[in-house]
Amino acid sequence: MEGFIVEEVERWKPSDDADLTIVRVLVKLPEHGIPSRLQTELFAAKAKPELSGLPLGVPLEEEIAQLRTQFFYDALRQVIQNPQQQTEVLLFIPSKAGQLIRSDILDIRLIDLPGIRGLVNLTSPTRTFSGEDTVPLQFHAALEVAAAASFLLQNAAVDSHSFTDEFRNRLSLPMIQPMARPRKILALVGSVFHPLIGQGFFRAARALNIGIVHLDFPDHWLGQREYVSWREAYLPMNRMIDDGLASRIVATIKSYGKPVDGLVSFTELLQVDTTRAAHELRLPAPPVRAFEVASDKQLTGAAEGHAAYRASSLDEALGIVDKHPELVYPLIVKPCHGWASEGVFRLEGEADLRQAFSSIDFTRHGAAVVIEPFCDGPEVDANLVLSDGELLFFEAADDLPKAADEASKHDGDLQTFIEVSNVLPSGLPQDELDILKNSLHQSLLRLGFRSGIYHLEARVQASRAKYVTDSDGITDLTVSEGNGSTEDPSTWLLEINARPPGHQTALASRMTYGIDFWGLALLSGLPDQQGTARLLGRPFQSKNQYWSEIVFIPVLKGGRFTSGNICKELADRRPDLAANISHSHCFFEKGDEVPDPKSGVLRWVAYFLVFSRKSRRDLRHVSKEVRQEAKFSVI
Repeated sequence: MEGFIVEEVERWKPSDDADLTIVRVLVKLPEHGIPSRLQTELFAAKAKPELSGLPLGVPLEEEIAQLRTQFFYDALRQVIQNPQQQTEVLLFIPSKAGQLIRSDILDIRLIDLPGIRGLVNLTSPTRTFSGEDTVPLQFHAALEVAAAASFLLQNAAVDSHSFTDEFRNRLSLPMIQPMARPRKILALVGSVFHPLIGQGFFRAARALNIGIVHLDFPDHWLGQREYVSWREAYLPMNRMIDDGLASRIVATIKSYGKPVDGLVSFTELLQVDTTRAAHELRLPAPPVRAFEVASDKQLTGAAEGHAAYRASSLDEALGIVDKHPELVYPLIVKPCHGWASEGVFRLEGEADLRQAFSSIDFTRHGAAVVIEPFCDGPEVDANLVLSDGELLFFEAADDLPKAADEASKHDGDLQTFIEVSNVLPSGLPQDELDILKNSLHQSLLRLGFRSGIYHLEARVQASRAKYVTDSDGITDLTVSEGNGSTEDPSTWLLEINARPPGHQTALASRMTYGIDFWGLALLSGLPDQQGTARLLGRPFQSKNQYWSEIVFIPVLKGGRFTSGNICKELADRRPDLAANISHSHCFFEKGDEVPDPKSGVLRWVAYFLVFSRKSRRDLRHVSKEVRQEAKFSVI
């Protein structure tokens, strides 16, 4: 593979004290050309290396050589096919000795960087760099010193000043830890129902050199052979929620026979018992009471001082409304232990309350509901990252109005609160965002939460911002000088999820801000002597690299799904829109049965992550078109 030469063009340092050097090089043919034998080998090489197990996107040490060789071949194909017989490559080379703070940190921080393509991670979780950033003259040797490499887009004018700004924005945080990252073992109770949703969690674990010991039912997908590389061990157990669950968790951990460094669950219904077990095993964990309150929406509301009352029957609910004068319609009713906006209804009167009790699936969410006043202020999904009580990162995404927010659309059928759109970052006034940030932070601290990633839902009471639909049919926040009220803006907390947000929301935040919530969640369950969480909790210097929106396509009726992959179909039909879609996913395949929302089960057909570098207004316009063009059929 030797003989192909590298010519350094320029190099960048993200900051004066940066521990990473980015080198732009030309890869050229030697003067004597390339032997015909090697040309044959180049074009016969496999398009992709064979990696062990199902892919996680984080290579192991034995896979790095394959990835390096494949990038070498890809580059040389371009050299041979280019009339100038050269191609341009960026090499990302650590300039200090040590290990990357997580092995895929460059994948995270360089996502959607304009001007590059084909970024390949050349770092395993245990790779240690010498700190020597001199580029060897031979291309394959140059790849051996790089932590990652990418191609520059062909025919794209490379603006050195733009790259300087981008690298400073994305890579100014300390990237190298001088000490080797010790392997930690984290026990996880319960997991998601599908590998696609769990992939981010297990990718982060591998990148941070954390082994996952998974406790779950014997038939869980993670126990299957093809997922062996995702975990340290799989411990089958009965995790039915009953009085003996905590004791069974303790017994299962002890039967493992090897030390674990932490014990967590990111499934709300399992968190109380998992925390009890962690305390019994003397592993780090928040107070049990914190999870008892956070996982129960009535206790959460009461802790915030809301008029939140628990009921277990329709008669009890009617009696509570009659008894408490502060419960004035419109009201909200929702399961105390619900999820995914199922069973959440806005009530305009007693008839709605009666209909709600006939619509909630109590077998899925338990018998208890909470009844409380409805706050009509703009809603946000907020994510907070804490380390030892300190707020490292806060973001709020606007949760655009749902069917149930519009009382004027009430037609006899109860409207749902299933999400239809989240816009990042929020368009609320900065003073109201500060109110949210400070209030939600204090709510977590009062409960006893001090480290971790927390996904909260809240509204701003007496906000100066209102949703307005303009002449183009685009609905968005409009901020006024005043709120038309003598009341000051305040936070109305809806619920606390002591875990990262859902898969699509976590992915949107990762792409928008450069922060991976799953990695931070893992670190919060372990001793973090190196302070890795404090480094990974830093967003881009600009905070967001663009405006983004999660466009949810909700199920409107039940039946049989007769369409194919609507995400691919839209991208093929409208490449102009696809250029602004960073990720998408279709939840149904042709022939699948789609549950009817009236059954109490709320689902989405698909979602699209849409972005714009121009403006929030442009984002909303593109997102509107994406929603209109997402075509499907349910019969």
